[in-house]
Amino acid sequence: MHLFIRQPQSNLFCNPTFAYSVIRWAQIGRAIFIGFVCSLCWPSELLSQKSEEDAAHVTVSMLNGTPVLGLLVSADSDKVIIQTKAGVIEKSARDIGQVSFGNKMEAQTPPVELFMLDGSKAFGNRLTGKSSSGWRLKDLLGNEVAISSKSLKAVRLKAIAPELVKTWQSAILETKNADAVIVLRSGNSLDRINGVILQVQEESITFDLDGQQIDIPIEKLVGLVWFQRDQERVKPTIEVSATDHSVWMAESLTMKSNVLELRTSLGQSVSIPLVQISRINYSTANIRWLADVESLEAVAERQIEFKTPIASVDKAFAPRFVVNGLAPLSTSLAADKDLYFPSPGYYLFRVPEGFSSLQCRVERTDDGSQRTDITIEVWQDDQKISEQPLSFNVDFADLAIPLKSEKKTKLAVICKSKLMIGTEITWKQPRLKR
Repeated sequence: MHLFIRQPQSNLFCNPTFAYSVIRWAQIGRAIFIGFVCSLCWPSELLSQKSEEDAAHVTVSMLNGTPVLGLLVSADSDKVIIQTKAGVIEKSARDIGQVSFGNKMEAQTPPVELFMLDGSKAFGNRLTGKSSSGWRLKDLLGNEVAISSKSLKAVRLKAIAPELVKTWQSAILETKNADAVIVLRSGNSLDRINGVILQVQEESITFDLDGQQIDIPIEKLVGLVWFQRDQERVKPTIEVSATDHSVWMAESLTMKSNVLELRTSLGQSVSIPLVQISRINYSTANIRWLADVESLEAVAERQIEFKTPIASVDKAFAPRFVVNGLAPLSTSLAADKDLYFPSPGYYLFRVPEGFSSLQCRVERTDDGSQRTDITIEVWQDDQKISEQPLSFNVDFADLAIPLKSEKKTKLAVICKSKLMIGTEITWKQPRLKR
């Protein structure tokens, strides 16, 4: 580029400093112009490269508490490979808590929320499809995700008032051998109408009510519920959270060209670009808190024998989960719950598929002024697999016990003394590991 400066007639234009400023500003203007033209030519490519680069920077939180920072090279169900300043590092999925991305969550969730039978949930702008062929969830950008008819449990079609959230959740959990539509009635109440959901269109749904097909406008509905048989087994899954607040429970996952390909335990396939991932939580597959596992039985060894059984007394002394020594609130996380034995007894559960050990600390809850020797036992079926004495002067014991998957397991507190004084025990945050 050539600059032609006309010979000035005034002393101001003869000033060398002013001339240099004119040339400098011309150069800056030229750079701005070229940058503007380039942005018109390659905006999507440049933005894509930047987004992919940003998405690849992750923090890997290990179960031992040590974080690893670097560039994500690959991730699948078994391992994660990270490029760090020290070189390429491979970490086993069994040792990882979670992989956190720097992508920001969307400020608001899309209006439609889907609840899957395996615990996954997805957000979108619209749901359409048929019960016979499956469903399609469209996001705000117009992209579609195919949803299997066997996966979908319920869908919330619009935002609801906070005071109706519990009623809506109860409608989802209500056991009925039929589909249902959830209608908002006058007086701000929800009503469930049972039938068969045949088709969902953009403006209405086709519903079979007592053998008669009717069309119901979407605007009159809060949500839909499908009759589905619960899963017999809960398999270990990896929790993948997206920036649109969707959460997918992945039985397996692989990474291909900056896209995470995952498959749920129900056979649902989902593809998520790395730029839309917030977190990959491996701990949901590596750890299962005992408070989340179905209890088969909780029995206390009675301190006082009554001629007639008293249910309230049995319940008071039976093992139960607590938070900070108190009965837990429904909102308490399973990770915060301890298994409390007010007296000797046992707690029975079945080890979920894929888990192979129990870890926790067993500690006394009394002040130590009056204590009795006890024994901590762990049984699987009819075989004792662990026995840990806890003398009256010992406060705690750390347990790491190998288990066999899918077997009935009994945690027992045994006391040979008839007085049973000072036998209160707490199993601190008991957890099962893969």
